[in-house]
Amino acid sequence: MMYKLVPAQIEEINSILPPQFARLKNKYPLTIYNVSEVWDLPSHPAGYIPQFIDIYYEDCSGRQPAIKIENGKLTYVELPDLVTDPTLIYLTIEDDPAYVQIEGRVILNRLGGAVLPDVLTNLEVELKSILNGISAQSS
Repeated sequence: MMYKLVPAQIEEINSILPPQFARLKNKYPLTIYNVSEVWDLPSHPAGYIPQFIDIYYEDCSGRQPAIKIENGKLTYVELPDLVTDPTLIYLTIEDDPAYVQIEGRVILNRLGGAVLPDVLTNLEVELKSILNGISAQSS
């Protein structure tokens, strides 16, 4: 079920975000609303080590993240059907949006100087390896 924005949320989105991002509210309502909530917050400072990172590949309306990282350790992975070219990447640090990419465009990047754990920086390589192994086993 898609999240339905109320008029006050729509007004907030339209007053804060640039029009090219605000117009995505119909397709990705909760994600765009969450972006508007942190739009004016600063990026993470240099050397900041996040305790909790969640990654979503769909509008985050009441869904579990696809990937959870706690204190630098991968604690949960449940990828939607073969995420090879996702239309949405939504990364939170300590439950606040830190990086959002929609349809190939970076909408928000508050990563700043955050030190991302190795598991995250090597995640794409690790996931491709896992997916290749699964594919080979089913052949």
